[in-house]
Amino acid sequence: MFRSNIVFLGLAAMFLVQPALAGSLEYPQIIHTQYEAIDQKAGGHFVLWSEREKIFYGLDQKLFPGARFVDVTQVTPTTGSITLTYVEVRTVGSTTSDYLYLTGNVRFRVSGMALKSSNFPPGGGMVPGSQ
Repeated sequence: MFRSNIVFLGLAAMFLVQPALAGSLEYPQIIHTQYEAIDQKAGGHFVLWSEREKIFYGLDQKLFPGARFVDVTQVTPTTGSITLTYVEVRTVGSTTSDYLYLTGNVRFRVSGMALKSSNFPPGGGMVPGSQ
């Protein structure tokens, strides 16, 4: 009796379980985030890493002035392609922006800045006001 119940449950589990189907991603994938300095006069800190290179904003006011705002757009054109990253940085005391165009793995860190806009879905901490 006990053995037949286990066999029945095993067979029922095999036939009732449906495989999960993954949804297809649509390309191009575009991620857009914008940060603004909390203190507009001092600016915020922005560090960008690309391969072995580091780019600093806000480390030293004379050499690397603080960033007033940072606008980052990351585009993945097709499946398996390299990510293209476009960064606009406006520094404190400047009327023109610096534009950086990068490919491959790009990481960045911000401090003293607030997330102002993003196209991430809510709940992941990358949407304004979700912290």
